[in-house]
Amino acid sequence: MNARLPSGTLQRHHVPRLASPWFAAAGDGTTLHRYDDDGFVPRFLGDATAGRLVGTVAQPWYAQDRFGRHTDAPTLRLPLHGSFYLATCEVACDTLGRPAYDPRKVVDAGMVLRRLVPGQAPQRWMLADGRTLGWQPLVGEWATDPDAEPDLARRLQARGLLPPRVPEPPYTGEATAPMHTLAVRERDASGRERTRTLLWGYVPLGGSARESVEPALGNVADGGPDYAAELDWPLGSRGARAWTNADGLLVRQGRATPAFAACIEMLLVRHRIADATDPDNTGLRTLLDRLRFVPYQPLRGPSDYFGLAPHERGESVLAWLARSGDALQAWSARLASGEITVASQPLPAGATPGHRHDDLWIGADEARDLRQLLVLRSARATARAEVGLPMARFGPGPEERFVVVPFLRWQDDCGCERVAWGPASLPFRVAAPLEPQAQRPTTVVLPSLADLRRGRPNGVALLAPRSLADVLRKIKPAMPPGEGGPGNRAGVCWSFNFSLPVITLCALVLLMIVVQLLNIVFFWLPYAFVALPRLCIKALKE
Repeated sequence: MNARLPSGTLQRHHVPRLASPWFAAAGDGTTLHRYDDDGFVPRFLGDATAGRLVGTVAQPWYAQDRFGRHTDAPTLRLPLHGSFYLATCEVACDTLGRPAYDPRKVVDAGMVLRRLVPGQAPQRWMLADGRTLGWQPLVGEWATDPDAEPDLARRLQARGLLPPRVPEPPYTGEATAPMHTLAVRERDASGRERTRTLLWGYVPLGGSARESVEPALGNVADGGPDYAAELDWPLGSRGARAWTNADGLLVRQGRATPAFAACIEMLLVRHRIADATDPDNTGLRTLLDRLRFVPYQPLRGPSDYFGLAPHERGESVLAWLARSGDALQAWSARLASGEITVASQPLPAGATPGHRHDDLWIGADEARDLRQLLVLRSARATARAEVGLPMARFGPGPEERFVVVPFLRWQDDCGCERVAWGPASLPFRVAAPLEPQAQRPTTVVLPSLADLRRGRPNGVALLAPRSLADVLRKIKPAMPPGEGGPGNRAGVCWSFNFSLPVITLCALVLLMIVVQLLNIVFFWLPYAFVALPRLCIKALKE
């Protein structure tokens, strides 16, 4: 695929296909590789270059690391346990022979971690403006879209709904981890060599916590809030079904559908769509400026709407919302009180008295974009809400299992960025930080006495405020601690330093003293346990 084409020939971009590596067994999917030292990256690169990599199931740890209360899947240790995991998959051209995909054509690549709970949809770890929203279900169009870009802002920028911002705004979308390309030479059984392209990356399992937020809706599938379920189809996911052209009719002769009426209230009251200075409203304002009312005709249908020229369309929805805010809020208040209904009262025309008498149609793509923009806007608003107690990302629950799913970004012939997803890894569990069977031996090198005589080593420092320092400085080094020390004469904060090596040595000395004392007092117990059965037998015989 890297051969030079003749001059004047159009070079077509091959579509990448992510699959399980050639060295993996059937069903392995994306493979996982464990290393037990901090030099795992050079070791992995050496194994990949030398052809020593094997599939997930063929590795010893896959069968051995099934500890804890649930052994239906292997348990991955955390970095604090001294274990590190790398995920790999192969990238090939989706053409005859599956040649290796050129790493230079990869825009970038990454992986996501999905949470699996039996009987529920897979869940993804979501962020909004760099702040954590937690696990949210992967349902609806998010699960069926083949070009599901994990970065929501990046997806909408590709459609021209969000302008590029410099510097880049905080990340919004599904949490991702980077992956890298690696071209290796593989020799088959017949001795022939061929080039393979690997995607590899570090699986982030440690140091992950979330800030629990007050959701706008109830939790869905034991995950985060489902913002799309707040509105009816086609502007939300509630009552979602296969798209028909009739779903695109939002306003007929001035009368709005219930879904559009609820959307108007959300845009005006919650998101304040008329505020052009709020950068979070940029995407919604761009799309609403493209949506246009059209004059009402009794026989007009969806096909007639899409065939209209731009000059045949009327006012944009954004302009109407901007000049009709007060009238629309009054209309929504009457609608909420039951004084009017959407079928009986047309939409207000704007600042002047009167009502609208035209139609509003949207297409399937416009409805999808509007749903995703509303989800993005609600997620950002929720991320700015009150945060609570941090919760662990990977819990040791009996039903919680996880998989790694890789993805790759590439450009097609038109220069448009597209996303290709790979197979998921085999399910696994994640060990708790204090899981006994996950701990691995750790070596601590203690200093010699000669090193300790050269000076007190610096250790942990505690900075105490004046009120606490006054008390701590008055404590005498006695057992139990007495009072009457010098106190805090400086009248400022004090820093108290502790030497960890000295504390460790003192603890070891005290432990040996206690063991010796116990040995002096209870040295006879083993002899008693050995002699007691003999005495009992002798007594029974007598």
